[in-house]
Amino acid sequence: MDNNVKVSCIGIGCMRISGMSARDADALVHTALINEGINVNTQFEGGVMRSAGTLEYCRLNRTVVQTWSPLQKGFFGGVFLGDSEFAELNRVLGELARKYGVTADAIAYAWLLRYPARMQVVLGTTNPERVKGAAKAAGIVLTKSKWYALYKAAGNKLP
Repeated sequence: MDNNVKVSCIGIGCMRISGMSARDADALVHTALINEGINVNTQFEGGVMRSAGTLEYCRLNRTVVQTWSPLQKGFFGGVFLGDSEFAELNRVLGELARKYGVTADAIAYAWLLRYPARMQVVLGTTNPERVKGAAKAAGIVLTKSKWYALYKAAGNKLP
């Protein structure tokens, strides 16, 4: 792997960003990149800037960010869908999936696509049915309240 390409997990998935230092890549865990933008100027953990504003920089400079295998809960931990450790997140995903008539993973992908940083989802599957289901995410526009409901269900705080 190129030393300038780092892979790290954030919230609902993993990201691959080119041109980052090892210090930046080590800090990209869970929803840290998104937390920095949402919780700016707060005094709790979510407002601590660890990635030097990488995601916000990409958003402002129209740089596309790819989320790799975004359903993974870590590099080797499997997916978070259906995992009891993420019960609240799965409950909210399930409610929205029923509302929109899609799968929970399509809602998770729609959540990523709704963020204004121009994210591209790299699925991490070769199963044609999963690809078809995931494609439905492109037609789902989550409201801000639904987007933030998922964000909070994943265990994040809002200022």
